[in-house]
Amino acid sequence: MPGKRLDEEERQLIAQFLWDGLGYSEIGRRLHRPASTIQREVVRNGGHNSYRPGAAHRAASERATRRMPAVDDLDVDEEAYSFGRSPGKVRDFRQRLVASFVQTGFPRTAARILVELFMVDRGSLSATELVLRLSVSPGTVSRQTTYLQDLGLLRSERDGKRVRYFLDDDIWYRAWLSSAQRHSTWADTALEGAEIFGLGTPVGARLKDMGQFFAFVVVDLEATRQKWLDFFEKKKRARGEATEGA
Repeated sequence: MPGKRLDEEERQLIAQFLWDGLGYSEIGRRLHRPASTIQREVVRNGGHNSYRPGAAHRAASERATRRMPAVDDLDVDEEAYSFGRSPGKVRDFRQRLVASFVQTGFPRTAARILVELFMVDRGSLSATELVLRLSVSPGTVSRQTTYLQDLGLLRSERDGKRVRYFLDDDIWYRAWLSSAQRHSTWADTALEGAEIFGLGTPVGARLKDMGQFFAFVVVDLEATRQKWLDFFEKKKRARGEATEGA
């Protein structure tokens, strides 16, 4: 079942399916596992041409008996399929959410990183976990998480030798604040340019329209900001009261 670790029989079947020339998606379908789980299992244990089920199972058993397992030894799919969640629905939703972010201008890998963080209940993954989940290089994870942090969508902390990324409760507020600051800068810069070029000239008029538009946007955003802060404070208080009463 999804959410449980691979057993020895499944590893034997993976080896047979690889020998038969099946891809990760088809193997996952036959074993009722996410294709990403199959891929990580194979890559972690010698690769497509050198996978040995017995050695892979012994290595997994050794990891399971460690007192403090390494982050990159965790089955990072386990949580996504807990609480009786449907693997098919989870997979389809992941694809739709990635597509929705890409359609609004996000680089695809950045969108995938953001979605992976959304789809774990703890809202946190290490750089190593992201590399394993997405099958990308550490450098790619570093570049794309930097992009997301610049937008205010992620924060990072050192976790020993590793970097761990987090989604906070106020993620969208901080992203909005970054956007509002850009709009304010655009408004100020455009109005300054209008004065330089002359308000009676085509360029000056164009810049004035731009500046006034973003000035109106900033005013509306400020009103929205205050409404959200009021709502968010009430929500936090309600959560705190519910926790105390539990």
